[in-house]
Amino acid sequence: MLDAFVRVFNRLYENRDALIKTLTDNIEKVIMKKASTKEIKALDKQIEKFKTELKGLVQFQVKNGMDDEVYKEEYIRVSTELEELRKRRVEYDRQDSIKEALRLRVNEIVETINSRQELLEEFDNEIFNALVEKIEVISPTHFIFVLKSGMRVEEIYSK
Repeated sequence: MLDAFVRVFNRLYENRDALIKTLTDNIEKVIMKKASTKEIKALDKQIEKFKTELKGLVQFQVKNGMDDEVYKEEYIRVSTELEELRKRRVEYDRQDSIKEALRLRVNEIVETINSRQELLEEFDNEIFNALVEKIEVISPTHFIFVLKSGMRVEEIYSK
């Protein structure tokens, strides 16, 4: 399997310009799908609006008293909407974190490939760890190297 990785790396290295272009193009596409600052600000504004509404409702209940059923219904309505908005906001942040992690992994792959001045002659553990997320073993001589970018590189090994 070590020799198979050396061959995979050397193919990637020999085609590094096309590989790097593909990786960076894919990252740009992923990042372009990122929620806009305008969308996030609008969501944050809605969250603040509902927080203010909920606070006002509680204050009104404390100062003026309101029918308990009406208060309970309104409180549930506002707090449910607020919770939904908060979940959406957390999801935006989570997606941004995932995209940033992918961008960093792709940068690591590009740096690792560009740092080499020549093809590999023997297995290099550091390069392997920088590039490979996992290996799928199809058979004793057939492997799929899954790179940290998600790219899959097939290698059929024969001595």
